[in-house]
Amino acid sequence: MNELDAILGMRRAEPERTGDAVLATVVHVRGSAYRRPGARMMILSDGTRIGTVSGGCLERDVSRKAWWLTASGRPVVRAYDTSSDEDAVWEFGLGCNGIVHVLFERLDRRETGEMLDFIDTNRSAGRGVGVATVIAAAEDCPARVGERLLVDPAGARRGALAGSRLEWEILGRASDYFRRRENCLVHLPGCSVFAEWIGPPLPLIVFGAGHDAVPVARFARELGWHVTVADGRPAYATRSRFPEAGEVVLLDREDPLGGIRITRDSAVVLMTHNYPMDVKLLERILPLRPRYLGLLGPRSRSARLLEEVGPPPRGVDVHAPVGLDLGSQTPESIALSIVGEIEAFLHRRPGSRLKLREGPIHANPREVGLPPESLAAPLENAVCELR
Repeated sequence: MNELDAILGMRRAEPERTGDAVLATVVHVRGSAYRRPGARMMILSDGTRIGTVSGGCLERDVSRKAWWLTASGRPVVRAYDTSSDEDAVWEFGLGCNGIVHVLFERLDRRETGEMLDFIDTNRSAGRGVGVATVIAAAEDCPARVGERLLVDPAGARRGALAGSRLEWEILGRASDYFRRRENCLVHLPGCSVFAEWIGPPLPLIVFGAGHDAVPVARFARELGWHVTVADGRPAYATRSRFPEAGEVVLLDREDPLGGIRITRDSAVVLMTHNYPMDVKLLERILPLRPRYLGLLGPRSRSARLLEEVGPPPRGVDVHAPVGLDLGSQTPESIALSIVGEIEAFLHRRPGSRLKLREGPIHANPREVGLPPESLAAPLENAVCELR
């Protein structure tokens, strides 16, 4: 389960315990940082933390200051500079060489609750949303830090900025990024806005419930994906074998996709070890054009399957054999290879070694417009809790 699902789940299950919590969100990064914009941490009044905003360097300080920074009830943004060459920065473990901007806000604030409800409702329905948050505002700006524009998949808008002049200025600059499922930082006269695309959990459908599918489901769930496992054998397609799966489906051999929804956002892996079943499945899956399709087994088997079924539709790249070349031999390492390839594919990465990558590990956050120098967030000094 990823941090966003954990935060939403705890808020849903324990509203009294989380009602006065503080939500800390990374809204901008300059230079290198362990977490990227959109990383979240919820801090409860008893000190419990859900999620992270760094690799462990900032959590203690963020938690310690969360309450007095938001004592007024208004959201605030603070910057943590880990790029200094001073010995103290490196001594305290803050040598990430970047500046991290963190938004602090109370969960009992109406606008924060509205935002979390909006994300939760759409995420539960498998829909992605756009969330635009003001993170810096001059005195003459009509908006305040923490005010938002919430955009649902149908284009309907809500939030404090809906209907305002800023609504159209934000959408005019961020809409293309939302369509590409990307984040950006929009700079407008007098304010800066973090425009975030929050997608639904990846729907992963695994056909085959053998012992090698068990770690695939487990690893995928750890990443926050919604996992469906399907098999035609009653002894294998059981909830007890796949407690991490969102759904476990017993296949009808005559209608193997019955009850299973595959869209262009889905990832599909065939690991049935049953050639005739794979033929039936591929005949029905290929026209649906899933986002990712992987076939377990040697290259010759996959080539034979595709020769019998016919070539994939244009735009469908069949990953066969499925997985990264890790030298995997055990079910767990094969699962790591499969899930690793899907993760790399989603992020448009080759899945190669980072030491061979030219340039930074992470792309710089996209920025639209010129940042107003006068809106720089106050700097906080942190002592790493890992030292």
